[in-house]
Amino acid sequence: MLDKFGSLSIGSFQIPYTILYLAGINVLTFMLQIMNGLVKHKKQDGRYYLNGLLIVLSLIGGPAGVLLGSLFADRKATKENMMLRVTSICMTIIYTLAILVCLGLVTENHRFAFWQIFVQHRIPLYALAGINLMTLIVFGIDKFKAVKASDSRIPVAFLLLLSGVGGSIGGLLAMFIFRHKIRKPYFIAGVPMIIATQVAVLLYLINSPWFPNIYV
Repeated sequence: MLDKFGSLSIGSFQIPYTILYLAGINVLTFMLQIMNGLVKHKKQDGRYYLNGLLIVLSLIGGPAGVLLGSLFADRKATKENMMLRVTSICMTIIYTLAILVCLGLVTENHRFAFWQIFVQHRIPLYALAGINLMTLIVFGIDKFKAVKASDSRIPVAFLLLLSGVGGSIGGLLAMFIFRHKIRKPYFIAGVPMIIATQVAVLLYLINSPWFPNIYV
């Protein structure tokens, strides 16, 4: 399926244009992210000048290059680069799943009712409920600290991490229950993006040849 748009012939090798596109755009985002980090640190004004462009390029195929570039030039997670981090991580996972599907690493009988995993297997259900409850509570604690103007706030990266490891529904509920973080793009857009990524992962798992018994 990767060569449905044609391929480039190099001797006896056939390289799908899809692979060339993904390789090219990720090399581009890798270089731009290094430039983004270096310029930010050189100017020392706390601004990232290429974040908007890199978010768009991540959405259309270049998220892995952003992540790799971050390891070289911008390792520290901050509020200023958090939206780019969330976007690049989520899109890297989604593009990886899409490539696995295109390579045929998926069962022939497609299933979509991923929620039945939690109906049929109670331990994952209890674990998911627990992490979502904990995430909701932690968001509430951070809101309380914000109201009290406390200096010991919970780091943004930790809140997003809780959402990323399964607590995204709890995080989203907490945002609206406590009216907390709803003006921050890396939460109001980032948490739904995390939820969509988690749904994509679950859909792939129940259709993956490596987990044939997860749906019984």
